[in-house]
Amino acid sequence: MKDSKLMSKFQICLSGFRTMKLTAVALVFAALSFPSSAMAQSFSCAVSQGTPYCQYTGKLSRVYINDDNLMLLYLESNIDLSVVSASGYGGVSGNYAAAYLTSTNPSFSEYLYSTALTALAGDKTVSIQMRGTQSGLLKIDRIWIYK
Repeated sequence: MKDSKLMSKFQICLSGFRTMKLTAVALVFAALSFPSSAMAQSFSCAVSQGTPYCQYTGKLSRVYINDDNLMLLYLESNIDLSVVSASGYGGVSGNYAAAYLTSTNPSFSEYLYSTALTALAGDKTVSIQMRGTQSGLLKIDRIWIYK
């Protein structure tokens, strides 16, 4: 009799522990899901050591590459061309994407493409820094991907 009461209390405790464990796992999963979606989109230009650069932080809507070695990362929100021209970049007419000519640096191109695809597939936020122009768009210089 004593053993069955003890066993019953143990099962109730074990059941409560499983519920707490599942709740904790769900909370951790939810917390990890929010950082990238909570990060606001932004665009700005500045000058560093006499060289202008622009930076977009947000999500990508698509990635494009053609046989002329031109890669485009389409931005989820358009960039402000008045900010671009005020920073000293002329000839930029596209506010929807950033460009990179893959033949410039094939090794960097592979990393850029894989990072962009990872961000797109995982719906992750990126920061793209751009210096110079390429095909009427800002030229990609570096990329960060966030959780």
